[in-house]
Amino acid sequence: LKGNRQNGFDDFAAVAQDIVKRGIATAGSLGIQGGSNGGLLTGVSLTQHPELFGAVIIEVPLLDMLRYTELPPGASWMAEYGDPSKPEDAQWLSAYSPYQHVKADAAYPPVLL
Repeated sequence: LKGNRQNGFDDFAAVAQDIVKRGIATAGSLGIQGGSNGGLLTGVSLTQHPELFGAVIIEVPLLDMLRYTELPPGASWMAEYGDPSKPEDAQWLSAYSPYQHVKADAAYPPVLL
């Protein structure tokens, strides 16, 4: 996945947008929950599309993709996520890393982290 990981995040947002467009749910009533890689997905969804969700539950996530290698198992994940010490990898990791995109003035839905 590496540099193409954003495609999955975009697909997830497109499904949420379609659910709202079809009237299946409103953005305010649509909640998301994810753990581990799903926690990364929900963290990215929160920072990239906070207007799409009424609540977000994030469990055991990786949210700082520029420092995840500092975790004990972090080095074993580099084949999947990329190496943040390499400029090319760091560029696309920082483009979606939730920790780097939290904004003080953004209107976020309620979050359980």
